[in-house]
Amino acid sequence: RNMRRCAQRNERALYMRTCDLFKKQTLSTYHADVPFPVYCQSCWWSDNWDSMSFGREFDFSRGFFEQFDELSRAVPHIGVMMKKTENSDFCNEVEGVKDSYMAVCSFFGERYLHTYWLGWSKDIVNASYVLHSELCYECQDVQKGYNCRYVFNSQSMVDSDFCFACSDCTNCFMCVNLRHKSFCIENVQYTKEEYQERMKTYTLGLYTAFQMIEKSFWSFVRQYPRKYAFIGRSEDCVGDNISESKNVYHGFDTFQQENSRYAYDAGQAKDCMDLLQSGIDSELLYETHGVSRAYTTYFVDWVWDAIDVAYSQSCHDNQNLFGCVGLRKKQYCIFNKQYTKEEYEELREKIIEHMKKTGEYGEFFPIQHSPYGYNETVAQQWYPKTKEEVLTQGWRWCDDLPGKYDPPTIEWGDVPDDIKSTSEDILKNIFACQKCKKNYRIIKQEFAFYKAKTIPLPRLCPDCRFFERFSHRNPRKLWH
Repeated sequence: RNMRRCAQRNERALYMRTCDLFKKQTLSTYHADVPFPVYCQSCWWSDNWDSMSFGREFDFSRGFFEQFDELSRAVPHIGVMMKKTENSDFCNEVEGVKDSYMAVCSFFGERYLHTYWLGWSKDIVNASYVLHSELCYECQDVQKGYNCRYVFNSQSMVDSDFCFACSDCTNCFMCVNLRHKSFCIENVQYTKEEYQERMKTYTLGLYTAFQMIEKSFWSFVRQYPRKYAFIGRSEDCVGDNISESKNVYHGFDTFQQENSRYAYDAGQAKDCMDLLQSGIDSELLYETHGVSRAYTTYFVDWVWDAIDVAYSQSCHDNQNLFGCVGLRKKQYCIFNKQYTKEEYEELREKIIEHMKKTGEYGEFFPIQHSPYGYNETVAQQWYPKTKEEVLTQGWRWCDDLPGKYDPPTIEWGDVPDDIKSTSEDILKNIFACQKCKKNYRIIKQEFAFYKAKTIPLPRLCPDCRFFERFSHRNPRKLWH
């Protein structure tokens, strides 16, 4: 079921294409060959088009999913999911962010650069699953971190680098499983003066030195025992990476959940089941993807601020919808057509009975109706399949993923090893990832962060950096 929801979610395969309304260039999760119009942010949220104009009658001689797919292929889609953003055009699936670049699935923060699943934070670069933090680099699964680099599965960390599974620590370096400690190196206690003197021997601004320290760090981490799962401040929970929750079964990467089952990347919700990237002040959700601030909502894809919405897609600020696409501030609509309250309730029940007969009711949208190729979505990340396996199932596969692989304008051997010796002229260059060979640039804000924090330029492209961090996470599986 989660794979089916994941197949509706494209996070990182981003394209530049033309807005089909005002004909300007825009960032999009949709490949150029999709059959429906794609609008930029300003156009999609504007009043320059009417999603109700695509309304149609339901045909009881045909299946629901077939008709819904036809409606979905007619209504314009938004290029990337954003809401209430400022100076953050090159982001995807964000809300309430400012001055950010290539932030994905991030919310309520400022200056996120190449981040994933961030919230309520500031000045974060190359990080994943970070909440309530500031000035962090290459961190993952961190809450309440300040001025940290390479910190993993930790909370309440200050001025610390290369730490794993630590809590409430200050000025710690290369440490594992510590609690309430300060001035420690490789789990050895030092005085403040001794710590400061020893830290002078580490030249973290040199790329070669940084590489050696990182390699030593992960070898050091493997020497120590680990807790059975990363579950903190929670009660009666089964899963991994769960915090501040109660009565959660099979939850992964959830926070402030109560009475939930099979929740993935979910937060701040109650009495829910089968969630993917859903939550934030929600209740009574079932089989949802990309849902925030919703109540009694089920079988939906990208729905924010909703009450009693079902089998709908990209609908926001609505009540009482069934089988709708792209509606805003509407109620009592079916297949984008307006009804009275009485007409809506009567027709909705008839459609549900029809769906029960066809075996469609109670199931999420089929993968074959996803607008994405399977390998464009996070389904490929969590449930990898070959092209042959995907095509055999009748699903889509994309052979033209985004990215350029041209010769770089500068070789890494010609780049100074020390960030202190690197000038801003480096921003004019196009680099090639040392792992996948894909081209990328270093943007001005990113370079300023590296300079201020004495961090060498990354030799991997943003995607490879992301997957490198993910390689240090547990799979979403449980074992006895």
